[in-house]
Amino acid sequence: MSTDARSRTYHWDDPSPTAVAGLDHEGLAVLRAIGAGTLPVPPAVRTVGLEPVSADPGRVCFTLDLGEYHLNPFGIVHGGVLAAVLDTAMGCAVHSLLPPAVGYVTSELNVRFLRPAVLAGSPLTCWGEVDHQGRTTMVASARVVDAGGRDIALAGSTCLVRRS
Repeated sequence: MSTDARSRTYHWDDPSPTAVAGLDHEGLAVLRAIGAGTLPVPPAVRTVGLEPVSADPGRVCFTLDLGEYHLNPFGIVHGGVLAAVLDTAMGCAVHSLLPPAVGYVTSELNVRFLRPAVLAGSPLTCWGEVDHQGRTTMVASARVVDAGGRDIALAGSTCLVRRS
């Protein structure tokens, strides 16, 4: 067992104000309020360490400062971390186009890892964009690049839109 134990402490806020805001506000307004700090960042986003950068209709951007806690046993960012980043960006791009009280869920996720992400390539930037906007489904894509602008991973997803 290692004697070089490390720990990570972080906090998150009660997510209910963000959920309630989604009942009365368009998705883009909710995303922008999260980015401005007037609504809490969702706990899963806080856990991964993503930081919102921008939200526009059908397009969002996040950054991720890498830490050892993102690494697999080989010193490479774990693929699941990258998949979560990509899924978040695509979901938020979809969310940016939704009216109040309409939700979504990822129904299909496809990730292509192009090169390893390593600590020296930090921060990572991820863009998500809606490619097709339908009434009941939306198709989105995303890309993660390292600090040098090199593609790390590409993804696509289908999201089911749930209208009340």
